Amino acid sequence: MNISIAMITKNFNFNTGLDDFLKNAEKFGHKIYSVIVVYSHKIDKTTVKYFSKKVKVHAVKINDKSDLYKDLLYKGVSSKDINRLLKVKTLSTDGIVPYGINRNHAILKAMLTGTDILFFIDTDVYPYVLRKEKGQIIKEEIDFIGSHMTYMKKENIIVTTSDYSGYYIIPPMEFEGMKELFIGLQKEIIYEYIKNYNIHNCLKIDSEIKEPFVRHKILGGNLAIKLETFDKLPPFYSSYYSPDGKNNVLSRGEDTILGLKSKTIKEDFIDIDVKIFHDTYNNYPNVPDIKNNKNIKDRFYYACLGWIGRNPFLNWLMEEDLSNIEEEQLKNIKFGSLKLSEYLNDDRFLILPEALENSYNNLPHVIKDYKKTIKSWEKTMIKLKKGDGIYEDIIN
Repeated sequence: MNISIAMITKNFNFNTGLDDFLKNAEKFGHKIYSVIVVYSHKIDKTTVKYFSKKVKVHAVKINDKSDLYKDLLYKGVSSKDINRLLKVKTLSTDGIVPYGINRNHAILKAMLTGTDILFFIDTDVYPYVLRKEKGQIIKEEIDFIGSHMTYMKKENIIVTTSDYSGYYIIPPMEFEGMKELFIGLQKEIIYEYIKNYNIHNCLKIDSEIKEPFVRHKILGGNLAIKLETFDKLPPFYSSYYSPDGKNNVLSRGEDTILGLKSKTIKEDFIDIDVKIFHDTYNNYPNVPDIKNNKNIKDRFYYACLGWIGRNPFLNWLMEEDLSNIEEEQLKNIKFGSLKLSEYLNDDRFLILPEALENSYNNLPHVIKDYKKTIKSWEKTMIKLKKGDGIYEDIIN
């Protein structure tokens, strides 16, 4: 089987963990067929040259009508469907690309160039795990590809994934109104964990005893997918919205939505229980200090906006009572965001209630766009799929 690694980044340069994963694969005897780097802004030719000496490199630029666009046309996919799946309006206006579109670029490129199994990694994850040894937290290299392939070799398993070790995306914090904030963000399940941050500093470590299990929750930075099954799977999907009625931001959850929409598939999704290291704030092992570190504060701010952008659509997919949920979330986030703003001395967070209302108002547009995306994806899969169930390699 041809194994490829995909990475999404703004700029394709050497400031990624890609080299770590290639060295890790070589160390443990795994041949990597290709790497697919989807980028939206700049590319460093020296970096491409460096990686090209090790492996076949496919650099895919967003909104660039080059090989990927032409190859899809060659396969009979219509321009209308290609644009629906690949074109990004917000790149020129806001400099942003929805996460789902990024990932779908990588999937389509992999399908067209002979990949059988595609691994997704993020730019801030590494082929290590954090674990406890003699009371100390240590970093240990693991066989990343092999950990997934143990299960991917089984016919009934089509997706493998797992969580991360490292600091959680919600850093240690404590203030009046925190519970209300998390209810408003639809993150109430994590409240007790954050409230007890003094026990663990929101640092997650790898499991001592591995217990893989069937789960349809997908983590996009620690993920492997059999591409021949994408005629059964929906595409990744996420959108964008305007929190203030002026500027657009990205909604999160493209991996969550794929997992949710795949629950009716008979083949298995396996959580392999190997939590690779996520350097969440790019300063491990420092304990995240949201009150005094602007980068951490910024990341949490955009995470909040991203969750708010995702939640109405997620609730619609889950067939929840949208009006009651919106009312409850809005009531709580008004109080929670006010107290968070005071706690962090940052007025930006006062926009969260307005963002929530705008996100729910944007839901009809998102639903319409999602349905059109699904139709274009299904038609594209029909064009790419051969009768024997194997994707053609039109390049080779």
